[in-house]
Amino acid sequence: MVSNLAKISGLIYIAGDDGISLSNMSKLLNISEAELLINIDKLNDRLVDDSDSPFTIIKYDDKYTFATKDELDSIIKDYIVDDGEFSLTQTSLEVLTIIAYNQPITRVEIDDIRGVNSNKTIQKLIKQEIIKVNGHKKVPGNPKLYEVTGNFFKLFGISSLDELPKIDKNLLTREEK
Repeated sequence: MVSNLAKISGLIYIAGDDGISLSNMSKLLNISEAELLINIDKLNDRLVDDSDSPFTIIKYDDKYTFATKDELDSIIKDYIVDDGEFSLTQTSLEVLTIIAYNQPITRVEIDDIRGVNSNKTIQKLIKQEIIKVNGHKKVPGNPKLYEVTGNFFKLFGISSLDELPKIDKNLLTREEK
């Protein structure tokens, strides 16, 4: 018989970068959220204490997912830089910041804030799976709405948008005249 810890681990694993919510796991496993939290903590303690395991469980945006341990950051960053497949330019960071603070937001709204076309940068961020399309705005043309993904939270080491630094929202929104 498979233990609850194995079931929880399996669900978190299969959920991948999207993560899985506590309520969803509770329903699937037919156990209370309180009991589930105890089991998640127990599983995470085992992962953290196991020097042969590269994983830990993190919570972001009310979902749980696996992440690599902080101790592996330098080797992973070296791999990413050496691989050349992943980089965030100043332009990418600018677009990402606008999306994070204003999501959901359309490309035209991003362009209005920046004053330049952001299409290529948005496509690059989608390819890197840092942002995603989350529906369409109910206006003529039905433009796509963009928001950050779980990879954004992992990349910046935060669990919710509330952890972003507080800034003057006027800097990241289009001023109405």
